[in-house]
Amino acid sequence: MEKKTEVVIVNYIEKMLGERREKIIESDEYIRQDIEDLKELEERYASMKIPYMFRRVIDDYIACMESKSERYADLSYIKGMGDAISLLKNIGALNSQETLSMNVK
Repeated sequence: MEKKTEVVIVNYIEKMLGERREKIIESDEYIRQDIEDLKELEERYASMKIPYMFRRVIDDYIACMESKSERYADLSYIKGMGDAISLLKNIGALNSQETLSMNVK
């Protein structure tokens, strides 16, 4: 039963992260500009006459950087959620009868 609960939580967190990313992309003009710049740079990169060995190293390098950045962002978000929950518990905002009754209404 514990494993099933963990899977449900992980799936929910992944869904939240995806939704959060979409909202950030929609609302942040710098990220939208970076996305447009990346499209142009990818086209320019694809048209370059680079030997396969070099292209492979460059592609792997870029993929590794993207993977690391995305993982770092995800973990930061998850840890931040945990920190917020801990803070709310420590100040008594969670697990109190008043909070529980407010949530029911």
